[in-house]
Amino acid sequence: MAASNNKRIEETATTALKAVLLHCPILDSFISTNDKTPTWDGMVYVYKNASFRKADLLGRVPVQIKGTEKAIISDTASYSCQIADIRNYYRDGGCIFFLVSVETPTGTANIYYADLQVLDLKKYLDNAGQKKHTTIMLEKFPQDDPDEMSSIFISFVENSRKQTSFIGKEIVSFEQLEKNGIEIESISFNTSGIGLNIDNIGTFISKHTFYLYAKPKGLDIDIPIQKVSNASVYKHISGKVQVRNKEYFPSYCVQYEKGTPILHVGKGIRISLDHQNSKLTIDFKPTGTLSNFIQDASCFIDIIESREITLNGYKLRFAGVNSFEVKKYKDSLRYYTDVKKMLDILGVKEELQCGSLSARDEINISNIVNAVLYNKRIAFSKSKDSVFHGVIKIANLSIWIWATRQEEGYYQLENFFEPHRIALFDGTDTMQCNPIPCSHYILLNKEAFIHTSNMDYELMKRDLCSMKHHPLRIEYVTLMMLNVLRGYDDQKEKDERLLDLADTICRWLSMDKETVDYPILRLNQLQIEKRRRSLTTREVIELGKFTGIEYPTDIRCGAFLLLEDSVEAQKCFNELSREKQKEFITFPICYFGKLIEGETHNGLDGVLPGVCR
Repeated sequence: MAASNNKRIEETATTALKAVLLHCPILDSFISTNDKTPTWDGMVYVYKNASFRKADLLGRVPVQIKGTEKAIISDTASYSCQIADIRNYYRDGGCIFFLVSVETPTGTANIYYADLQVLDLKKYLDNAGQKKHTTIMLEKFPQDDPDEMSSIFISFVENSRKQTSFIGKEIVSFEQLEKNGIEIESISFNTSGIGLNIDNIGTFISKHTFYLYAKPKGLDIDIPIQKVSNASVYKHISGKVQVRNKEYFPSYCVQYEKGTPILHVGKGIRISLDHQNSKLTIDFKPTGTLSNFIQDASCFIDIIESREITLNGYKLRFAGVNSFEVKKYKDSLRYYTDVKKMLDILGVKEELQCGSLSARDEINISNIVNAVLYNKRIAFSKSKDSVFHGVIKIANLSIWIWATRQEEGYYQLENFFEPHRIALFDGTDTMQCNPIPCSHYILLNKEAFIHTSNMDYELMKRDLCSMKHHPLRIEYVTLMMLNVLRGYDDQKEKDERLLDLADTICRWLSMDKETVDYPILRLNQLQIEKRRRSLTTREVIELGKFTGIEYPTDIRCGAFLLLEDSVEAQKCFNELSREKQKEFITFPICYFGKLIEGETHNGLDGVLPGVCR
C-alpha cells in the first residue's frame, strides 16, 4: 500500500511539473512519470525560440523530481538527499532538482527547485565528509511566470558549460587565487532572462542568483569562485538633484534590493519606491564626513518642507509626509555648521568623519566651538603656563593649537600654524643671554609630522626661510628636519609634502656655508632623494667619496647605509662608542639599513658633529 501511495505521489508531482513547463514556449521536457533510471528523471531541452529546431537548441538540463504530500507554505524548502545522488549529479555536470508538494486528490502542487551546478555540488560533497545524506536547500519555483521559469533553465545551460570543465578539480576562492600569486585580470558574471533590457537589468539581477568567475591574466579560462544571492545592484545616474530650484548634487544612485529600487541621494538620504502601493518613503541617516552631513541635512530639510524632489528633471512628490522632527535636524545643522566654521578657523583641511565621533569627542567639539567662535572661556586643568601648544584629537582629526593664558587662568585658542614667535637662549642663564627669535615650528615633534589635520606646509616653508642664519637656529631647525623624516618613515600612506619640506630646510641650511658641515648636509639631502627615487650614478660616486678614511666614522657609516652596504656600515657603527651608537641609531638615515648595537673598538669613539642626522 505504501509503495502504491509513493508511486501516486511521484506521478502526481511529475505530472504537475510537466504541466507547468508546458507554459514555457522555449522548453521541451522529456520526463517519465514512472522513471526507473538511477538519479535522474529526465531532461528538459532549452531552445532559443519556440521553433524547437535543432539549430536553435541551447542545451539540455538533467532534472530530478521528488514528490511529497507534506504541505509546504513558505518560500523555501529543504530535502535530505543521498550523497550517492549528489556525486552522480556532480560527475554529470549538474542538474535542476525539484521538490513538489502535492495534494493527490486534486493534483494541486507547490513546486520548489535547486539549481545544482558543479560549484554547488562540490561544496556539498566537501562538507558531507563520511555522511550518506546531506540537506539541500530549495526555493519556490515561479510556476506562474513562464519568463522566469525559462530564465532559470537558460541560466543553468550557460553556467553548466562554464563549470563542467572543473569536474574532479579543486575549486578555490578568490582569496586563495590571490594567495597563490595568480594575477586576476577580471571578475565577471553572466545573467540571462526573457525580455531583459537596460532599464530592468538591475531589478532582475537583484532578484536572482548568479555565479562569479575569475579570469587569470594571460589565460582564456573563467574559474568559478562564488555563488551570489540577494545581490545589491547599484546604478550611478548623472542627473541634477534639485529641491526648490536649488541644485544639491550633480548625480544620484539607484540601488536594487530583491527587485525593489531605492534612490540614494547624497551620502545619507534614501528614498524607497513601492510601485505596488504607489508609495514613496524617505529617511535620513547622517554618514560620511562633516561636509557630507551639512549638505545632506540641508537637502533633507528642504525635501521635507517642500514635500518634493527633482531627479534628473523628473519630480517626485511625497504625500502625507510627517515632520520627521525637522526642528531637531535644523538644530543639528546649525550646530555642525558652527563646527565647520571652527575647524576652518583652526586651519583644518582634513574632513571630520562623523560616524566615528565618541561622547568625549562631542564634548571636546562643543567646548572648542564655544571658545573659538563665541569667545567662551576654556580651561586646561593641567597647564598653568602663559602660553602652551599641543594637539587635540577629535575622532580622526589631530589638531595642533596655540593657547594663550587670559585672566583667571582661562585660555584663548588659536591655530598653531598662524604666525607665532618664540625665543631661543644660547646658554643656561636666560637672564644673561640675548633672546634669539625663532620660528615656533621647531616645536613640532615626530608625531605631528605623521598626522596633523591642520598642517600648513607653505606657511612653514615661508616662515623658516625668512629667518636669518644663527648657529642655534641651525641646530634646532636641523632637529626639526630630522623629525620630518622620522614622521615620513612612520606614515602608512606617505605624504610627499614632508620630503618637500625637508628639502626646503636643507636648501635654507645650505645658504650658511660657514656654520653648516657640508658632508652632513649632503648626506641629509641624499637621504631625502633616496626616499623619492633611486640615486643617480653621480650621486653614488659622491657617496663613495664620503666613505674615505679621512671622513669621521659617523659620516662613513651614513654613506654606507645610503649605498646599501650593510656590512661596511656595521663595521663603521662598531667603531662608535656605546653612547654614540645609541644616538646614531635614532637618526632617520638608519631607515636604510639595520644596525646592531654591540662591542665598540677601543679608542675609536667617532665624531658626531652637530645634530645633522
